Amino acid sequence: MKPEYTQHGSKRKTGVRTGIVMLVILFVVLLMTNPNEEDFVAWLSSEHGIHSSYDVVEGRTFTQTIDGDENRLHYKGGHIRHMGIFSTYSYLFLDHEEKEIQIEAVGIMKMLFNR
Repeated sequence: MKPEYTQHGSKRKTGVRTGIVMLVILFVVLLMTNPNEEDFVAWLSSEHGIHSSYDVVEGRTFTQTIDGDENRLHYKGGHIRHMGIFSTYSYLFLDHEEKEIQIEAVGIMKMLFNR
């Protein structure tokens, strides 16, 4: 009596292999579309009205436009953490009245969201 050979085992292996390949492709796409600091500064401008400029003497300066009035912000500190497939951002500013303004965001796939 000859043993019967079925293709069920090979179909299962093909499905697992296809799933692993799809996960690797998804991971690579997420890595490549992780927003950077330039994306975050552009997002600050569009979402919070905080504009960045660079001066050779003073370095990077930030201004916030509220109701047509432009106020200069002092950058006190912050962090950017790149976690591979997403990033977290946190900037701390002081306005002219010494009030703290904390902006926090999470970025994934070139999109940023308030945290």
